[in-house]
Amino acid sequence: MSAPTLLEAPSLLTEPKYQDGRERPLTPMLIVVRPSSSGMLRHVQGLIKYLPEHGFAPTLTGPDFIRDRPGILADSRAVKTLRQQASGFPFVHCHGVRAGWVCALAFRDRYPWVWTVHHLLLHRSALVRALWRWIARYPRFVLAVSESVREGLIRGGIPAERIEVVPGGIDLERFERLPNREAMRQQFYVPPDRPVVLCVGRFVRHKGFDIAIRAMNRVWQTFPEADIWLAGDGPDNARLVNLTLHSHYPHHIRFFGYWSAVEELYVSADVLVAPARDAGLGLAVMEAMACGLPVIASQIPQLQRLVEHEKTGLLVPVEDPDALADAIIRLLKDKALAQRLAENARQSADRFHIRHTVEQTVPFYRQLIARG
Repeated sequence: MSAPTLLEAPSLLTEPKYQDGRERPLTPMLIVVRPSSSGMLRHVQGLIKYLPEHGFAPTLTGPDFIRDRPGILADSRAVKTLRQQASGFPFVHCHGVRAGWVCALAFRDRYPWVWTVHHLLLHRSALVRALWRWIARYPRFVLAVSESVREGLIRGGIPAERIEVVPGGIDLERFERLPNREAMRQQFYVPPDRPVVLCVGRFVRHKGFDIAIRAMNRVWQTFPEADIWLAGDGPDNARLVNLTLHSHYPHHIRFFGYWSAVEELYVSADVLVAPARDAGLGLAVMEAMACGLPVIASQIPQLQRLVEHEKTGLLVPVEDPDALADAIIRLLKDKALAQRLAENARQSADRFHIRHTVEQTVPFYRQLIARG
């Protein structure tokens, strides 16, 4: 899916009408983000979809001129472009470190803007941490999508009083009409009775996908035909492939890369495992629960906020492939338990709706406008 880009700066837009037929004015605002295929993109898509309900008309820019990696010439051009495009908008909302960097260069504190941080900031470099602190000096508000992201910012040296938490979410409407399980399994050439364990997310160490691969060596003792699917990409890809080659059944490990229609994988799998060492939001866990896929997650605070042990999923100790394997085997054996956990999870998924995120974001916009 290609990201929409800015065409022209609107003045005052009109969109839905009041019941008496009067047009309701929408306040234009600019959303800035680098090219993204992760939860950050879905967050931005949710804002674009639901902000008009609150009186704002968002326009997206950035994917066509903000590069993934910093560079003097590319960033200079990006700053110039952003300054030109921001003209006519009362404020800007940028997402992610790269967009935050470009906005800080372009606006400093001379223009009202909001910065949302989506990922755990785990970098140990003093120079990188200094960069985060420099960016955080300028936006009127710094927003974090979870408490764990906020804690990472604080560890990076950003004052706690500068950071507000607006929990991220998912668009539940996306998962209201799911693909047919049998049809999707045929598409993926998977027999109807083959157990499938699924991991979804960026290939980075803190996601713990290496733990899932090691756990499968024990799962295969009970279910030798089981597959494990890994959907995502990232810097840990080579290490995961190497671990796969040294596993007991490498031909039962399948890499999907980034899969945009991730609901196709959720309906095809039997269990989602999230053996994270740390987590920012837990997007895959929320999506799986919304799709009615049983979830096994590690006992870390962010995932414990999403999964209630033995009610909406199973929780296992961190860094424990044996415990993870036991939980996988348990759900693959006990179909009634898996179905009960999945149904409970689906019924509780409304709390994850991105609408709640939008509702909690809007007051910050209104404060910006009130301050002029």
